[in-house]
Amino acid sequence: MNVLRNGAGSLLGLLVLSLQVQGAPEATLPRDVPQKHWAASAVRTVLQTGVMGAPNGVFNGDRKVTRSEAIAALARFARLLEQRRWPRTEPQPVGDVKTTGQWRERTVTRYELAAVLARTGAYAMAGLPKKAAAKPTLSEAIPPKARVGKTRLSPAVLKDLQYLVDRRMLWPGSPLLEGGSEPVKGQELAIAVTQVITGVNDILTAEPEDREEIPHPPRR
Repeated sequence: MNVLRNGAGSLLGLLVLSLQVQGAPEATLPRDVPQKHWAASAVRTVLQTGVMGAPNGVFNGDRKVTRSEAIAALARFARLLEQRRWPRTEPQPVGDVKTTGQWRERTVTRYELAAVLARTGAYAMAGLPKKAAAKPTLSEAIPPKARVGKTRLSPAVLKDLQYLVDRRMLWPGSPLLEGGSEPVKGQELAIAVTQVITGVNDILTAEPEDREEIPHPPRR
């Protein structure tokens, strides 16, 4: 668990900065996204999949992402992965390694959220089982289901949050559990995406028939 939490920021920060996805679905770009923008391919992907929107034909890519907006996007992303409906693109190897220190503490823009989801979706799909398990594994390596406290979230966002929590795709302690208009930082998003993908894998992975139970250590 600590490996997942501590390494998430660096791993996904590198993905955001370094990966290139080939064959993103061709879709009309919003009028405020230039054809040659660095995130144009990612914007096409998230719009075609419905993970993010462009009301009135405007994407507002430089706007900061709020926790509530991240919850909604992650829930849509998770549903598509769980249903194996994310666009199949060839995962590309990590290229030039760049520092991710600034990414961890900096607030995330809509362009960056689109890039994270588009570029990690290919890797997530490549690692998922070919078909859903009849008897999913409930891994003890994943923390117990988090609690959703009293919030002022809209019914739609609350439903998305509950979906993620029920499937252990957001873990206890995640800042996203609070929702609201607070901007999301890079480290927070990186950890949340890692938790979502881990949860999806847990749901779709079959229980091994020959699994050996690891005994609990004796009490002292």
